[in-house]
Amino acid sequence: MRQFHIILLITLCTLCGRAQNGVIEGDLLFAYSSTTGRAISQATVHDTTALPIYHVAIATWVDGKPYALEAIDEGVVLTPFEKFSERTMSKGGMLIGRLSDRSGIDQSVSNAMEHLGKPYDDLYMIDTQEIYCSELVQLSYVNGKGQRLFPLINMSFHDAQGHILDYWRKHYAKHGMAVPEGALGTNPAQIARDPALEIIDQITK
Repeated sequence: MRQFHIILLITLCTLCGRAQNGVIEGDLLFAYSSTTGRAISQATVHDTTALPIYHVAIATWVDGKPYALEAIDEGVVLTPFEKFSERTMSKGGMLIGRLSDRSGIDQSVSNAMEHLGKPYDDLYMIDTQEIYCSELVQLSYVNGKGQRLFPLINMSFHDAQGHILDYWRKHYAKHGMAVPEGALGTNPAQIARDPALEIIDQITK
């Protein structure tokens, strides 16, 4: 019995060390804007009742400290959780997403860590050396059998009326490209709505 209590205590301490404000290893952290002015939100949220989600990161712990593993302008980086939270709150709020089936969480986070240091992909194209936020999640998250959880979709860069946003026309024109409307890809709002995921909390200022 004494040995059982010792093992239980160690397990509880480990779990406490891997939780932050209700967030646990492998949770997905969705950032949403307080307005719908962000081009990424306008292009990916066509449900007027949905929050304008523009970014997603992965909760993980390194040396006992909480981080958000994310793809941002600086590339794929580990951002201290407190810094990530402050940045997210300043622009709107955060949703916490948790997989119903967590059998592949350790492998998923390990997969994502392998992308650390890769440059950011501001063209949102798959199958390149660069990577963007929801692509990091889509590439990394698997179930216990190693099968990817989040499917690729046809990308949309248009508003609710079906018009491609001027922001995206100008953005791709700078690179000598047409807007890749309909190309395969992924986005944060799509992942947030996936049935494999449950939104367990909403955090605001």
